[in-house]
Amino acid sequence: MQNKVVDSEYQFNSPFSVSKRVMQFLIDSLLLVLATILAFQLTEVCFGAWSTRLRGLNASMEQCSREIVGQYTQAQLMLYDEQTQTAAEDPVQGEAFLYSLVLSTLGDGVSDAAPYAGEHIYGDLAETERSVLYYYGTFKPAHREAFSGGDEAFGAEYIRTRFLTGCDNAANGYFAEEGFPLLDGDVAAALDRLICFGEERVQIDGIVYPAAEIYVELYETFHDILREARSELSTQYAPCVQLQADFSAAREQLIAFRIGELALAYALAVCICFLLVPLCCKGQTASVLFLRGRCIHASGIRLRWYNLVLRALAEYLICFGNVIFVILLNYGRYASYFLMCDLFGGVRFYMLFLAAVALLLASFVCLLFDRRGRRTLADRMSLTSVRERE
Repeated sequence: MQNKVVDSEYQFNSPFSVSKRVMQFLIDSLLLVLATILAFQLTEVCFGAWSTRLRGLNASMEQCSREIVGQYTQAQLMLYDEQTQTAAEDPVQGEAFLYSLVLSTLGDGVSDAAPYAGEHIYGDLAETERSVLYYYGTFKPAHREAFSGGDEAFGAEYIRTRFLTGCDNAANGYFAEEGFPLLDGDVAAALDRLICFGEERVQIDGIVYPAAEIYVELYETFHDILREARSELSTQYAPCVQLQADFSAAREQLIAFRIGELALAYALAVCICFLLVPLCCKGQTASVLFLRGRCIHASGIRLRWYNLVLRALAEYLICFGNVIFVILLNYGRYASYFLMCDLFGGVRFYMLFLAAVALLLASFVCLLFDRRGRRTLADRMSLTSVRERE
């Protein structure tokens, strides 16, 4: 690239074919995504080390998370290990509750005490409320004034009826009507054989009990009730609702901060791919060099400095959709929070992504209908044309 106006020796060469232009776009996009990821990591390190606001937001979210977990633990809707600072997975909680039902029913009559030795497995459900039994029987009535909605879904009789109805106890007879939460003795014995020896079908007094099916039905009933209770706690219990609102507010601020970092990283990546590299390679991007082409001024002269600046701006707009790949690679399933982030005046991040996709489609339309020059929207905006080198 020279300062004076000089005709390009490639002005009469054939323009890139459609397939080559598509390949050029894919190569540029790949390099741009990689450069953006590296730049984003760099900005995260820099801002993480120097930004007190970022540290404050992270601390606020961690505090809210701990307090939310504390609310669920206090209501016995979550099993939390203070020593390891981790919450038990839902399957573990369901298993512990069913084991407790069997142990509370059979007591010392279990086949092997070892499977029932877990930290959250209890043998006193007949005397002490645990898990969802505690939530509906004790916790909710004690904090009734903090719940909104005004429903009557609480009390020992409610959870008894809910559980018996959920597993269709009238037809199946899993629980003795007057003995809830203790199981029918033979049902408990069959489940004990499943737990201790893996027997899926157990014969007791000439009756075959499908222990595995009973276990699954009771397990699903428990988790249905657990999900209902957790949903109720998160949407109707005032302290929990406030904590979640505080957490969401801090998360929105953090996401907006990260989007600012991402925009800065993307701008830096565009400068590297479409300004720095062309300045070092006589106006050519890495993709054009790889595909053995040459980018020239649309009028046939060699590139001027302003062509590079205009092309960088054009590519910044048209290739912005690649940012979604950076978000997905960095945040996975949490990417939806970024897309729905409110940036300003009701404009959400996904709207910018859709606008970039629209520009990209317009660019390909320009390419397909320009049979003579095969110029994209970026070419037209930057007054350039891509030609074959030979």
